[in-house]
Amino acid sequence: MNAYAKSAEAYLAQRIQGASPEQQAGLIMEAGQRHLGKAILALTQNDLSSATRSFIRVSEVIAEATLRLNEEDGGELVQNLKKLYSWWMQEIMLASQAKNTARLAAVAQGMGEIRQAWEQLHETKTGATQVSEAPFRDRIV
Repeated sequence: MNAYAKSAEAYLAQRIQGASPEQQAGLIMEAGQRHLGKAILALTQNDLSSATRSFIRVSEVIAEATLRLNEEDGGELVQNLKKLYSWWMQEIMLASQAKNTARLAAVAQGMGEIRQAWEQLHETKTGATQVSEAPFRDRIV
């Protein structure tokens, strides 16, 4: 790993540790979008090993997002998010098999919309600029 990659990882870890649960959820979606972008690029360059690594990372991101849902307090919203995340996993699997970048782009767009919703929720709860000291594993929703 080069020095730039190490610095980027350290910065991301710092961002996550200082973020509220809603911001953490947004960061998870951001990571998913980033890895989907890498997968799309790899597929267009016919770099299947890089695409596979990106697909694995996106799957991990979606699994993390699912684990963080608070099923006890989230009600219908959590159930809908679970269905959406499950659908994303299916879309990624099908798109990876078919090398369909348009399907991957649609999932990335959906992640962007969910990311914005989490960021807006954080802004509503905190008045836009406060950041809690919530640890990364806090559950949300």
